[in-house]
Amino acid sequence: MKKTRRTRTTVEEHERIVVRSSRKRNRVLCANCSEAAALVTIEEAVKMSGISALAIYRLVEAGEVHFAETAEGSVLICPATLLVRSSS
Repeated sequence: MKKTRRTRTTVEEHERIVVRSSRKRNRVLCANCSEAAALVTIEEAVKMSGISALAIYRLVEAGEVHFAETAEGSVLICPATLLVRSSS
């Protein structure tokens, strides 16, 4: 009986997204995940994740992404939780 050899190759891909903005931002501690992250605006979140602003607002409403609300009422998104959510 002839033996057959099989080789399995596994490929892992890692993606890093860098968001650059003319607006100076400080890295702050996300209150929910304790990650030091530069929270991003909805517009920046749309660009980095590729999902619509409406879908991001729905994720915020459902509590599926971390966010902070500014004194002016703007919503800032934690990019770490958004990117994990949008990749699944």
